[in-house]
Amino acid sequence: MKKTVSVLATMCLIAVGTINSTAQTSNNKTIKTKKMETVKQSKEVVQYFFNAFGKGDFNGIINSFHDSCIVTAVREATRNGSQIYGTYQGKEGVKTFILNLGNAFDTKAFSVNNLVSEGDIAFANGKFTHIVKSSGKSFSSDWALMCVIKDDKIFEYHFYEDSEKFTEANK
Repeated sequence: MKKTVSVLATMCLIAVGTINSTAQTSNNKTIKTKKMETVKQSKEVVQYFFNAFGKGDFNGIINSFHDSCIVTAVREATRNGSQIYGTYQGKEGVKTFILNLGNAFDTKAFSVNNLVSEGDIAFANGKFTHIVKSSGKSFSSDWALMCVIKDDKIFEYHFYEDSEKFTEANK
């Protein structure tokens, strides 16, 4: 009899512990789910940037970026003056980058073919055609973009294109 009571008491404790454990797990999942719902997917952040860019919404473009962002245009390098390729820092750097693009190019076509993301990383690719303002020549290239998202903003922005074609069109 003592064994039966002991076994039943143990089973009740295990059952109560399991119920409490299940309830805590469910609550933790609910909390995590609710928290994730308020965070934008990295793809959404980059799509917002492309939408603002397509509309010529300068403030929308700037507001897509984190205050401490790093923009890398083709390669990491210190830039001189209005040089396009190189590294830009912070929102002031983003402003300079966008202004440099506008001063250098008259965009005739820009397409986004793919935009995918996982976690805090988003990748996009496409094609563009610009007229280089200094030479009047056409510059077309495939492009690729990799962004790291932090706090629902673009924290790292790495844009790649055929820089040799730019050099040729700039002559």
